[in-house]
Amino acid sequence: MVDSVLKYFHQISEIPRCSKSEEKIISFLQRWAKSNGFAYKTDNWGNTLIFSEDVKVNVILQSHVDMVCEKSADSNHDFAKDPIPLRNDGEYIYSDGTSLGADNGIGMAISMFVKEYFKGKRDDIALLFTVDEETGLNGAKNLDESFLSADYLINIDSEEDDTLIVGCAGGVDLIITRDLVKKNVKKGRFLSIYIDGFNGGHSGIDIDKGFGNPLKILVSLLNDLKIYDLIDITGGTAHNAIPRTAAAIVLTDRSEEEIKDHFYKIAGEYKKDKPNIEVSEVDVDTSFVYDMVDILPPLNKLNHGVFTRLSGNFSGVESSSNFAKVEILKGVNKIKVVESLRSSSEKIFELLKNELERYLDGFQYYYCCEYPGWEPDENSQLLKRSIEVYEELFGTKPKVEAIHAGLECGVFKRKNSDLDIISLGPNVFNPHSPFERLEIRSVEKITKLLLELIAKV
Repeated sequence: MVDSVLKYFHQISEIPRCSKSEEKIISFLQRWAKSNGFAYKTDNWGNTLIFSEDVKVNVILQSHVDMVCEKSADSNHDFAKDPIPLRNDGEYIYSDGTSLGADNGIGMAISMFVKEYFKGKRDDIALLFTVDEETGLNGAKNLDESFLSADYLINIDSEEDDTLIVGCAGGVDLIITRDLVKKNVKKGRFLSIYIDGFNGGHSGIDIDKGFGNPLKILVSLLNDLKIYDLIDITGGTAHNAIPRTAAAIVLTDRSEEEIKDHFYKIAGEYKKDKPNIEVSEVDVDTSFVYDMVDILPPLNKLNHGVFTRLSGNFSGVESSSNFAKVEILKGVNKIKVVESLRSSSEKIFELLKNELERYLDGFQYYYCCEYPGWEPDENSQLLKRSIEVYEELFGTKPKVEAIHAGLECGVFKRKNSDLDIISLGPNVFNPHSPFERLEIRSVEKITKLLLELIAKV
């Protein structure tokens, strides 16, 4: 069974599918549907529903087709054309220097296997594949409501095999900009600062894991040492990924050793990372630097990490923000910062926004790409049946949680309030990073659970 699922995962991993570049994977799914005698429909966005002709849909298995494309600094991988270089040590599947794409390629693979398994026996199962999930649930947001005509929807985009997800956080990106002031310089000592050795990870699931944010640390380092004359500062690659590296080129009289000593003083608390800094003098052909004396201090006050925690029947993170990206837009002489916010409470969401905004006098900012949360339904019949089946199969009850990450379930529930929804999935570690791993045993466990659950729904 697991070999058949992994066969599909290998096929999926051969196909480039970064967010917003999903045409090839959608074509692959359409060909697969046709070769198996299934019908399909694809909307203008690329969202694709695979179903059996002339059969009313009862259960939708849903996953998204895009992946976060992250790679290590020394990787030459081209996500636009290269297959993901899969490795298998018998216990885990992982990649060689890139994100694996198990989020959500393994969900796709499991659903394809399940549809094929029940062919001719349970043809009321449909597969829904959405696009552009990782950059703001855009495929789900633009999905036609007719694609969701069913009684039950099982999202296969969770990453702990002992947990059933019944709710999720909503999210929004805070985009911050400010015009930069140039200062003329005739000569000076320029240093390149490069920080790495951090795990990064998913900005929701991993936000409370104790991982450091090198970009936040870099801003604190420069602010503490009053290094405000910069040529460049950069860090972060995606709004939903905790940064792994950060860099700057600065004009300063501070010594390399002084900068390094203060860095390790700041970064020393992050025991789960391996903080590293490289500082070296560089020749720079420039007549000016950017004056950051009014910029770095307020940026240093922006929250990164947990803001509030859940209480009551559920445990975990309620709200957080990720200091996600900083770059200088040299063509227009602006600094741009992306802060990614999450919360399962609309009230706390507003408090978090207000907390961040109070440091932004003199900055321009706006909110982008908001998506709704998903409120837990304690009366869910699908949840009740899932708990029963899990306990029958594995001799213990599953955890039932609301997840601190954006799932498309909230969007689906808003489009069809009658849908009974849960989310589940196999163990995926360090998603959205080159350290992503998929546990093989867990794939078999979740596939077995789905087969038994669907047989009893």
